[in-house]
Amino acid sequence: MKSNKSTKMDKIIHNNGLLKQGLLILKPFIKEPWREFTLTEIKAITKNKSHHYVFEALKKFAKLNIITEKKKGNTNIYAINPENQDLHYLAIAESILKEKRTDIQYKNLKQIANKIKNPFYTLMVGGSYAEGKQKPTSDLDIAIIIPDSEDKKPYRIALKEGELMIPEIHGYIFAKEEFYQMLINEEYNFGKELARKHILYYGAEAYYKILFEAMKHGFKG
Repeated sequence: MKSNKSTKMDKIIHNNGLLKQGLLILKPFIKEPWREFTLTEIKAITKNKSHHYVFEALKKFAKLNIITEKKKGNTNIYAINPENQDLHYLAIAESILKEKRTDIQYKNLKQIANKIKNPFYTLMVGGSYAEGKQKPTSDLDIAIIIPDSEDKKPYRIALKEGELMIPEIHGYIFAKEEFYQMLINEEYNFGKELARKHILYYGAEAYYKILFEAMKHGFKG
């Protein structure tokens, strides 16, 4: 049986004449949201050979204000729209990319998530697992981003569960403002690494709100 969240996502996709395959066209914008892409680059990254299919999908996303489209000479240039307030599509696309990673022990992440009572947080996988380059001995690095007003202690208690799991889970907790400051900081740090290489397990919309705010203030990866 599908969850209410999954059913809601399916309705959003259906109501706008999109397929899940079409949402994968957003992959380049998820991996490098600060970049501009040509249609040829998007086809190459998504491994979709149909020029017409990719072009039409991009046209729909532009109409929905998820991405922007402009001309540079004779070439169409596409970029994510940080002014977009409807983050459902990015959240669904992140979810589809997550489902493709069957090598990640999501049941272990679910055990940790079940111990967190406040639903307003983001949980991301980082490190070698985010890149798909993990080894049998690799730990699973995760980050939890929480509201600024939240106490970190309950999250630390939830993360204790991961120390006994295989692979062992190493968790990092950041308040929203802490994560935002890492993104706009000039020096390379774990926050920027997560923005570049991650699997979003939970809380995609909250994550994109922070990311877009950072992009408006100069974050370029």
